[in-house]
Amino acid sequence: MLETHDLTVRFGGHTAVDAVSCRFHTGELTAIVGPNGAGKTTFFNLVSGQVFPTSGRVTLSGADISRLSPAARTRRGIGRGFQQTNLFPGLTVTENVRLAVQARQRKGGRLLRLAQSDKQMGRETDALLSDVRLERMGRRLAAELSHGEQRMLEVALLMALQPSVYMFDEPTAGMSAEEAPLVLGLIDALRRDASKSILLVEHKLDVIRSLADRIVVLHNGKLVAQGAPDEVMGLKIVQDAYMGQDLVNV
Repeated sequence: MLETHDLTVRFGGHTAVDAVSCRFHTGELTAIVGPNGAGKTTFFNLVSGQVFPTSGRVTLSGADISRLSPAARTRRGIGRGFQQTNLFPGLTVTENVRLAVQARQRKGGRLLRLAQSDKQMGRETDALLSDVRLERMGRRLAAELSHGEQRMLEVALLMALQPSVYMFDEPTAGMSAEEAPLVLGLIDALRRDASKSILLVEHKLDVIRSLADRIVVLHNGKLVAQGAPDEVMGLKIVQDAYMGQDLVNV
């Protein structure tokens, strides 16, 4: 479904992502791993449109999307979550989700009033809030939620857009031990949909081991390994990239 072809970006004299070619299949969760500075988030930015490549291409279902804006890529089916939550902090939890539902339906003008008056939209919003365990917080402002609750709300916004590709960039960063399993549980539920592809940047190796169907390893901007978790974690180049951690037994 989603492919990168010799994807490269340079900032001045620095090559942040260097000729990376990957395929990401439906029904599969792929973890993008590597040490700090490996180019993981930059690679995500290239796929979702925050950064345009110096050379190479990104294709979705065979179509070249390399020069499309982030909004245009969202309309094509790419849903991106960020390291920092990307919400409307001055709106309520319900309003945030309703606007995402409405954006998918492409109804323009008087957004809040239209969202609040549409019964079908209201039912879909309520169902999404229930899915992410926020049904009792609909009237609270997004800014009032804990970090973990904001992460769950962001997942609801992505689900409202009904993308074919979900992208999560360190979704448990900054979360408490109690909050992280809730977000990981939501991602695990999404990965069971055989029509979706999920890309996950994550540093926590226990999370990678429990969720990933496939692992892609970046190091110094280059693709150095890809494959099944047990196979990739045992490679010497991956061991070296993680400075000798015993990845196989994590």
